[in-house]
Amino acid sequence: MSNNQSKLEAFIEDVNKEDGYTLQLFEKLTKTMFSYIKWAGIPFVLYLLFEISRW
Repeated sequence: MSNNQSKLEAFIEDVNKEDGYTLQLFEKLTKTMFSYIKWAGIPFVLYLLFEISRW
């Protein structure tokens, strides 16, 4: 139990740091997701506009 508590305390301390590992991980994750959405979404929207214009 104390092992889990010490891990939780270390996690909370890391989250509270301005440049903690957890926040850097979330920043990298959100940047990657935005990049995928952007580069997959733009051609998809163009395809939809092309299909709509053919009606």
